[in-house]
Formats: sequence, structure tokens, C-alpha cells
Amino acid sequence: MPLTKKIAELMSKKYNTNITILGDYEGSNHTSILDNDNGTILVVSDRNQFYFKDRHRNLWLSVLDPFQIDGKQHYPELGDSYTLNHGVQYSFTTQEAIVEMASLYFAKHAD
Repeated sequence: MPLTKKIAELMSKKYNTNITILGDYEGSNHTSILDNDNGTILVVSDRNQFYFKDRHRNLWLSVLDPFQIDGKQHYPELGDSYTLNHGVQYSFTTQEAIVEMASLYFAKHAD
């Protein structure tokens, strides 16, 4: 299934009351789906920047822009991971992998 179709399907399902969908994937630059109980979230920005954060605050990103952690500049590549001092992990992966993680997670909350 094409990625855009999979995202549109994910954002259009009916979910339990703990799930909130913000924005409209078809007509908005920023869309997200959030589990209000534990903070798990999928965010799609500008249709090409994706991230998925789990309940432990670990984060998977499709954006490969340079960033700073603890005052050090990092230049991530697909497959790279960075663990912060407090244990939260940032991992860089494909848009498809992020949407798959989100689909599997939010399918458990479908109404």
C-alpha cells in the first residue's frame, strides 16, 4: 500500500476515546495522532517529515538534519541512534518504518 494511502487510512479510522487526531492529512501541513493516556504520538509535517514517539519518550525520526546533543553537533544518517543522558533514544529511520510502527501501535486502539 502506498505510504500516503496508509497514512490517510491511519488518520481516518475511529479510535477509542484516548486517541486524538489533530489536523487533516489530506488538507493540512501538520497532522498528528496522539494517545492521550501515555503520550505516544505520530507527527507528519509537510508530508515528508515524520516522527513517532513511544510512551517511554524514545523517538524515531525521518528527518536527517544536523542537531546538537550536550553541546556536540551530530550529522545523522539512516540507521543512526543517539541516546541522551537520561536514557531517551533518538533513532533515524525511513518514513515507511515510522508509519508501520504507528500503524501497529494505533491499530490496538481502533474502535
